[in-house]
Amino acid sequence: MTITVDIPEELAARLGSRAAAMSREGLGLAALKQGLWTEAELGRFLGLPRLALAQFLRDHGVEIPYTWEDLERERELYRQFADR
Repeated sequence: MTITVDIPEELAARLGSRAAAMSREGLGLAALKQGLWTEAELGRFLGLPRLALAQFLRDHGVEIPYTWEDLERERELYRQFADR
């Protein structure tokens, strides 16, 4: 899907080459915050690996929910892979 956004020239001039990236980032953040996309989908949309996505979200004030259960699950996965 292609989306076109009309921006007045005087405003577009101040955005410069960042306009496209800003549009993608804003769309992606809005979709995530509204529960329309998962973090993995946002990462794929922005072309960011997991750690870079986590930093992107922190930079934009998005809380990343992470529980003790998440930590324990990841520790168990690590143990399984380390034993191979």
